[in-house]
Amino acid sequence: MGFLLPPFLQLLQGLFGNAEFGVIIVLVHKGECLFDHWNFDFYAENPQIKSPSKKYRDLPVEKRLRSVNVLFSFLNLVAEKNYVGVDFYDGSMMYDFDTDTTTICDIDFFREKTTINDMGENYWGSKRLKAPEEYILNETIDERTNVFTLGAMIFHIFGSFTEEEIKIRYKCRCFLPCSIEQWELDEKAYEVLLKAVALKPEERYQTVKEFQEKWELLYR
Repeated sequence: MGFLLPPFLQLLQGLFGNAEFGVIIVLVHKGECLFDHWNFDFYAENPQIKSPSKKYRDLPVEKRLRSVNVLFSFLNLVAEKNYVGVDFYDGSMMYDFDTDTTTICDIDFFREKTTINDMGENYWGSKRLKAPEEYILNETIDERTNVFTLGAMIFHIFGSFTEEEIKIRYKCRCFLPCSIEQWELDEKAYEVLLKAVALKPEERYQTVKEFQEKWELLYR
């Protein structure tokens, strides 16, 4: 994915190697991963310490909306370069709370589109956010899958979910939006997102750009 070099990515600084080995050098950005699962036990044992995810959710809406703009810009660029996101979730986001900068990382599983789910229900991705086709062997994975993933991520950024609701997703293998009562933004934004996470790909926005255009009618 060395072609992706906008400011919101960990920037490629060097690339060298031989026929057997290759080395990539990247500029490391400051920031905290928004799904640092390796620290979950630590947070459970130290409830006085806020996880990056909780700190992020406490940010003003305007700052989180700017983060969403980064996600749209990134996935649009991925589509323009004829790739599709794979295993893209909130663990692919870093946030610098000092500078309010969102950085994208951990995109090594992305594929040229169109591709298929070649792993069945164990296909890459967070079960909190996966689209239905990401559970079914040989189903098409394309830009509409990324539309779903992005919609689910935005639901997590501005919606509230109980632990029980998240457990149901794991059991049912299906993302479920939060209720409108647990939604921070207005009803129009909620309706825009509902189309993004439609179960059938043909009922979603067909491109990330189309999704973004609808979103930007509400938030520019």
